[in-house]
Amino acid sequence: MNLSSPPPGHDLDALLDALPRELPPQRELWAGIAAVIAAPAVRPARLRWPYALAAGVSALGFALLLASHTSFAPLPLAQLEQQSGTAPVEPVARALAAKESDYQATRASLQGVYAQRVAMLSPMTRARIAADLASIRRAQDDIRRALAADPGSRVLVRLYESTTQQEFDLYSIVGRNTEQVATRTRL
Repeated sequence: MNLSSPPPGHDLDALLDALPRELPPQRELWAGIAAVIAAPAVRPARLRWPYALAAGVSALGFALLLASHTSFAPLPLAQLEQQSGTAPVEPVARALAAKESDYQATRASLQGVYAQRVAMLSPMTRARIAADLASIRRAQDDIRRALAADPGSRVLVRLYESTTQQEFDLYSIVGRNTEQVATRTRL
């Protein structure tokens, strides 16, 4: 088919009118189309079991690796101290008692600012902060009781330090977030 301009002296409309209105297909197409539509969808068979087997072996290997590095039997305290280099029970309890006096001093200074600033907040915010503070203090009390039963537990000491830090953070957040309001009221 030539898409160039028609030869001189021929009108394009006349040439188009001379073309046949319908062109029958050279072969019957619908029989092949109908057969493809009617046939059930068959996916090519892929071997999935090798992937499943590899995933299972990998998971088993990972579980064995974790199990080999984890001890499920509790070790005697002396052996734990020897392996981890931790101090005996008495120095752990003494160290916590020494930190407790520092905690009390820090708590007292932060509570002074907190008491002034928390009054600047909305009642709903004050109630939420009071509930959070009560939750922290309950956790501290629970940890103190647990430490009384197991004074050499470094985990409990770390938990106590963490909850105390959360208490201090709460005081500091209230202080920081009300700083602008406190500054404006002083001016």
